[in-house]
Amino acid sequence: MTSSFIGRVQKARQYSSEPTRVSIRNLTASFNGNHGTYDVSYELGQWKCECPSFPSEKICSHTMALQNILDQMLNSTR
Repeated sequence: MTSSFIGRVQKARQYSSEPTRVSIRNLTASFNGNHGTYDVSYELGQWKCECPSFPSEKICSHTMALQNILDQMLNSTR
């Protein structure tokens, strides 16, 4: 390993310990549901989904499932 690579690993560890350095502004996913495929997005702190129930409820099974999936993914890396 080179010293520059070691330095990058150390900086990554520092950044990882300071999660307030990062804010996720946009995330998009294609969700294959039982009744079709819907685009789900997270933009500036708000979830959006193309499914028929999202506009009236502002939440749906697709956004809830994606939140759970992301939580599982993020918790498994710690």
